[in-house]
Amino acid sequence: MRSLVQDLRFGARVLRKRPGFTAVAVVALALGIGANTAIFSVVEAVLLRPLPYERPEQLVWMYEDGRDVPNRWVSYPNFLDWRARGRSFEAMSATRGWATTLTGDGGPPESLDARMVSAEYFDVMRARPLIGRAFLREEDGPGAARVVVLSHGFWQRRFGGDEKIVGKSVTLEDRPFTVVGVMPPDFRHQGPPPVWVLMGQWTDEKGWMERDVRIAGNVVARLKEGVGVEQARADMAAVKEALTRESPYTNAGHVIRVVPLRESMVGESRTPLLLMFGAVGFVLLIACANVANLLLARAAAREKEIALRAALGAQRLRIVRQLLTESVLLAVLGSLLGLVFAWWGMGALVAISPRDLVNLHGVGLNLTVLAWTLAVSLVTGIIFGLAPALEATRLNLNDALKEGGKGAGGQGSTRSRRLRNALVVAEVALALVLLASAGLLVKSFVRLQKIDTGFNTENVLTMVVRLPDSKYKEDPQFVAFFRQAMERIRTLPGVRAVGMVNYLPLYGGLGSATGFTIEGRPAPPPGEEPSTNVRVTDADYFSAMGIPLLRGRNFTDLETSEARRVILISESLAQQHFPGEEPLGKRLSVGMFDKPVLTEIIGIVGDVKYDSLTDRAEPTVYFPHSELTYAFMTLVIRTDGDPALMAPAVERELRAIDPDQPVSDVRTMNQVMADTTGRARFNTLLLALFAGLATLLAAVGIFGVMNYSVALRTHEIGIRMALGAQPGRILMLILKQGLLLTLIGIGIGLVGALALTRVMSGLLFGVGATDPVTFAAIVLLLAVVSLIACYIPARRATRVDPLIALRYE
Repeated sequence: MRSLVQDLRFGARVLRKRPGFTAVAVVALALGIGANTAIFSVVEAVLLRPLPYERPEQLVWMYEDGRDVPNRWVSYPNFLDWRARGRSFEAMSATRGWATTLTGDGGPPESLDARMVSAEYFDVMRARPLIGRAFLREEDGPGAARVVVLSHGFWQRRFGGDEKIVGKSVTLEDRPFTVVGVMPPDFRHQGPPPVWVLMGQWTDEKGWMERDVRIAGNVVARLKEGVGVEQARADMAAVKEALTRESPYTNAGHVIRVVPLRESMVGESRTPLLLMFGAVGFVLLIACANVANLLLARAAAREKEIALRAALGAQRLRIVRQLLTESVLLAVLGSLLGLVFAWWGMGALVAISPRDLVNLHGVGLNLTVLAWTLAVSLVTGIIFGLAPALEATRLNLNDALKEGGKGAGGQGSTRSRRLRNALVVAEVALALVLLASAGLLVKSFVRLQKIDTGFNTENVLTMVVRLPDSKYKEDPQFVAFFRQAMERIRTLPGVRAVGMVNYLPLYGGLGSATGFTIEGRPAPPPGEEPSTNVRVTDADYFSAMGIPLLRGRNFTDLETSEARRVILISESLAQQHFPGEEPLGKRLSVGMFDKPVLTEIIGIVGDVKYDSLTDRAEPTVYFPHSELTYAFMTLVIRTDGDPALMAPAVERELRAIDPDQPVSDVRTMNQVMADTTGRARFNTLLLALFAGLATLLAAVGIFGVMNYSVALRTHEIGIRMALGAQPGRILMLILKQGLLLTLIGIGIGLVGALALTRVMSGLLFGVGATDPVTFAAIVLLLAVVSLIACYIPARRATRVDPLIALRYE
């Protein structure tokens, strides 16, 4: 212990005597360790940290998967059968989002994205309320007293943390709900909804007991003790077969998926996170190579000091330990500064991360992250310090102690030079892998931005209006409200067009889909019907969104106010189901009604990307609002100027119709597009940042090696110039040495990049994982950067004065 303390003190004095070297090494390490810590904090929170529930490994996510199943939802009768027949589960709950309105508590009306669940929901999650109680099984049915459980955040924000809130009434959808409990602040699942209500209370009122009406967003269940996921899947496969025999029309062609809860929560985030974690690992390795090169250069300057210590009896192991102590001190200093960078980086990650990527709640500097940083700093110190320490102690004492000995030109210098060159080659190779990956993502993102969505996003404002069922009970009331709203908004100055649709394009994948039949054609077997997306609009929606009418006509005013059994279809539906035919005048029976209803095709409009930018446009049927009424619609307002400035005026017009009617999700279509491409932008930005940092560090490494090489070869260069060598030849001599290292690194990096970029093929759109243009551009970029890094020391070499160089030796 005493010798360790001595080593630490001596190492600190050595680093303090060389502040320039210390600062450069510490900053390089801090960048690598800081980036590594920031990304690890996200990986730890999302992929490694245990879920905040009791026995989370028992929790699974379940849903139906089929061609006409919207958002992988489940019908409520199917859920009841799953719960009754599934033998692998301790408890099971359906869950779905619920857009509602809070009024009547003295505050302003507020739109809430609440959640409907079954009575067993909190039992499944094994979560206990902070105040009051959870739901009771007898409350989860039609006619039962309406009750609500509040989230902790909503309780604090809306009710000021009133500890006597239990038993009080709140008004949702103009109906009283009794508060029975408040959840603790750390309970989060599917985000923190403001309130939970019981789904079963609405089944009769909303007609959810029809087996072909899929309304349960998903099902969360807890496995019985000792039951695994595979056993649960086999159990549910048997349940599915039985349901198919009993109800083939609604269950044929569907599969019940059983997924561990963590896997369902992480979703598609795993690959990008691991990719970023690997990228910062590469950056840290490059930083280590840089510092190792600095230590090798410094070891040559300390050659006589080390030789004297060896001559006085110091063992080689003792000297290596001292040098490693200095390296670890550098790493610890780098990690301390890196924690500052990491803290800033975590805030930046949370700020720029798309809301649908991962839940970054809880990302921060906790004990696990700090332990990781400490471990990384210690391992890093050993990695970049071990080779220089071993090399520095390989000395010929006689040569090292001679005043005129070979010193830097001896055999030890030859080994050091080879090691420095190898480190530069590794830096270039790692930088190329990162640059190639970033280049592919950049090209993919550019192509994603150029996709033809089928609509025009410029100068378009959107907002969601949800009418409470208790106030607007009949379909004519829905139609009248929205018609009046359209008429009032249309008269506002600066409004060019205003329309409405039930589900906006790219609106988080939400929408309706169903099967259909074509009049005059044989009915397909159950489960094999063609399917289509369904959208409800008015006549002006298409002009407001810039969707072209290709053939036929639009809805008339009469057709948007009264059910006239007419529809518009998309171009893809016409091409797929009426090849070589004229669809206009044909009639479809779309499965959105209680009984078959034939509707006539009166027009064909352009395809629209409703669900995803990267998938092909799905066939779509458009109903007028009067034909298929919805209590919620998204208003689409095209303006002459900045659409965001129009929002207050539109809201005033809506409040003029109904003072208690709030709006929600007010966004421009450009914001919708930005949210849609958020994941791709996030991945591209981060990887490009890491690749740029890696390239900078690699350039610094090349510059350092070449600069040191020029210093070592000063005598040689002086002799060459004394013998008549021109500056141009000296320049080419130095450039050739540096570019040779670069080319070797590029060759090795290309092999690694061609192998590793295939892993990220799932993140790319419109570009292959081995795109030759991207790889050629990256090679050229890295070569130019390396050339610049080599040119500065090479240019200095051409200015060597032969007399001074010869006198130097």
